[in-house]
Amino acid sequence: MDKNDNGEKITSINEIESNIGIYRFIYNMELAFINYFRQLLKQNGYEDKLWITQSSCDVILKMLRQEYAFLEKAESSSRQQSQKDLVTAFKRYFKHDLKSHYPVLKKRKNTQKFTFRIMNNNNNIRIQKDKNGYYKIKLAKLGLVKFKTSKEYKKLLLKGSNPNDESVKIKHVVVKRVNDKYYAVFNIECIHVPVKIIGPKQQLGIDIGCSKLAVFSNSKEIPNLNLEKETEKIIQYQKMMSHHKKDSNRYKKAKKLYHKWMRKLVNKRNDYYDKITTCIVENACFIAVQNENIIAWKHNKFLSRKLQLNAPRNFMDKIEYKSQWNNIGFVKVSKNFPSTQTCSKCRKINSNVGGIGNLGIRDWICPKCGTHHNRDVNAAINILNNGLEIVGTTMQ
Repeated sequence: MDKNDNGEKITSINEIESNIGIYRFIYNMELAFINYFRQLLKQNGYEDKLWITQSSCDVILKMLRQEYAFLEKAESSSRQQSQKDLVTAFKRYFKHDLKSHYPVLKKRKNTQKFTFRIMNNNNNIRIQKDKNGYYKIKLAKLGLVKFKTSKEYKKLLLKGSNPNDESVKIKHVVVKRVNDKYYAVFNIECIHVPVKIIGPKQQLGIDIGCSKLAVFSNSKEIPNLNLEKETEKIIQYQKMMSHHKKDSNRYKKAKKLYHKWMRKLVNKRNDYYDKITTCIVENACFIAVQNENIIAWKHNKFLSRKLQLNAPRNFMDKIEYKSQWNNIGFVKVSKNFPSTQTCSKCRKINSNVGGIGNLGIRDWICPKCGTHHNRDVNAAINILNNGLEIVGTTMQ
């Protein structure tokens, strides 16, 4: 166990990996026990009406702690969060309207599952200075951890670490490993001051696309981010990994470079989307977006690569939560609304331009009123009009 001169424990990577493994172990063992019990009920002729609750999982966790001593290495709230996630997974499964799949075992190979969560009880998660005056994260039972963040968030975390400051409160922290880098994601409760709208108020309809990221009802467009360099490097190192023996030195070197370029791609895209969505929200008073079925789009072999690269759903989610933060009207139009086929002037539906097979038609003329339309701009205007109808207002 590593300690500094003040006797404070310093967290190692092995301890973080151990907590990630314990989180996964508890989840898998409890799920295996529940599956075995359900199988026994079916074998003995009983109906499978087993309802999974927190109290029933508490009993299983107590038995696991008696049998496996290494579970005590993990922080107590992180053990409880593992079974809470399992209970939530079963609740989502039993709600048929959510269409969630039956919970499955967490695998080591699934990189999205390298995580564990610690709840903040009695200020056991905080930011404090070490003996050299550097700020570090203090995690319950794990100890001190080095970290890097912006000045803005550091100031917010310091406020949350002060028990006398009630304006900011740290609720919990999620520690996760993504592309061989470790992140501490803080859940903070604070008072958010909405931004002031700059310039004239605008009502915007946004049409999400593939060739362009988005087109607005005021005819402005947002191009897709150029990620060619990052994708070329990612493909290059993926090929190198496939040509080398797993866990060899060359394989590890290629894997390290692969993760490096993957991080660059994700960070570059997130930065681009954050800046754009902030600008959109600051200059709008009402936003309407069509709730597109992105998953169905991905089944098209001509669109799937661009969709996975540009992640339009991520862009839509950022607009939604930023609109809610800043008290700006936000409406999701139904995915079945024919925004592309409807003429924004006379509301005549032209079925000849609808469907994936007619994506090549970028301009069309309304057969009823003769108005010339740009496909994307017309769709954005229809989305705005439909969004305003939903909230019961008219277009300015």
